[in-house]
Amino acid sequence: MPRYLIIDGYNAIGKIQELEAKKDISLEASRLFFIKILKDFMGRKNIFDKIAVVFDSKEKGIGTRRYSYGAVEALFATIDRDADSVIVDILRNASSKDRITVSSDDNFVRNHAKVFGRDVISIAELEKIIMLKKGSVKSRINEKGLRRDNIKDINEELKKHWGL
Repeated sequence: MPRYLIIDGYNAIGKIQELEAKKDISLEASRLFFIKILKDFMGRKNIFDKIAVVFDSKEKGIGTRRYSYGAVEALFATIDRDADSVIVDILRNASSKDRITVSSDDNFVRNHAKVFGRDVISIAELEKIIMLKKGSVKSRINEKGLRRDNIKDINEELKKHWGL
């Protein structure tokens, strides 16, 4: 049985700090960095056979644009539908034998995934899985709500204290 992970793309980008920071450069930079992280994850772990990240798009047209990056696929909904609807359609059309996990914090997506009997994980859980942050110091720092500049200042103070 194939194992799939479907991710609500912009929902994840808006909630994963490393991806949100890339939006300062551009939204495309954030998307490409996310895809790179997912490709790296797929190379390290064998949890899923395929990952689909679904994004909203303002492009006119019918259907969904697909771009394949090995085992990671980026899907862009066209202007006539949103990413949430594309995810629900994927779930509706999937075989009941497919093991599908959906990652989103959007209630519409989460509720539909549950109706179709699929596993659901939050974006925070997804971040821990793909960034391998389960027990890392970095994740505990982020849980404390420290900003990057605060973390940098703390690191500089520690370097001085340790004579580095």
